[in-house]
Amino acid sequence: MENAREKGHEVMIATGRPYRMSHMYYYELGLDTPIVNFNGAVFHHPRDIKFSSAYHQAIDLKTAHELLDFSTNYTLDNIAAEVQDSVFLRERNASVPDMFQQGKENVFIGDLRNTITSDPTSLLFFASHEMLQEISDHMDTRLSNIVTYRNWGAEWPAMEMTKFGVHKAIGVQAASRYLGIDQKNIIAFGDEDNDLEMLDYAGVGVAMGNAIDPLKNVANTVTLSNEEDGIAIYLEETLGV
Repeated sequence: MENAREKGHEVMIATGRPYRMSHMYYYELGLDTPIVNFNGAVFHHPRDIKFSSAYHQAIDLKTAHELLDFSTNYTLDNIAAEVQDSVFLRERNASVPDMFQQGKENVFIGDLRNTITSDPTSLLFFASHEMLQEISDHMDTRLSNIVTYRNWGAEWPAMEMTKFGVHKAIGVQAASRYLGIDQKNIIAFGDEDNDLEMLDYAGVGVAMGNAIDPLKNVANTVTLSNEEDGIAIYLEETLGV
């Protein structure tokens, strides 16, 4: 990536993770570009506190309350929410991975209806895969037009919800405007379903060798897996870096 930047290419991160769980990679790579967090819900520039193109697209607090009311119909292991990099949990238990609290000394514990006082960036239901599928079925018929949601996790299965219509492609589009890069000149890499819109939007969408099949179907091409340096090899072969 350093060679790519030296040749005039811009490199940036678009991730589903919050900034508190991705900033170490940003600085390790020595980036000076904006970053997309929370699957497109947050767009900002870590090196520019006056960055005018920044945005935060959060779930309306009233909608969050509707979702919390909706959740009482199901047996959940836990409920979590994030307001930017602030973390809220219904309770402390093993259903939420320790890494979820990474970078936070203080985590708010208690009924989220009382602890969350501003629009949350994301809301998460932790439950069994079977319960999450049942919730998804009901979300499709009742709430799919007010939030965007995805199920993830093997060891810690969860449904993550963000504002309706938010995805990584929105953040990448904002970055392309700021950096002055045409859509056709964007190369995006991904491996999971939260990368679908981004790879579809990019001029060239590249699925990793370990990517899920739906992503490979959307992608323009497939490179080697993340364990085989697929991104580096693709850039070397395509851009000559």
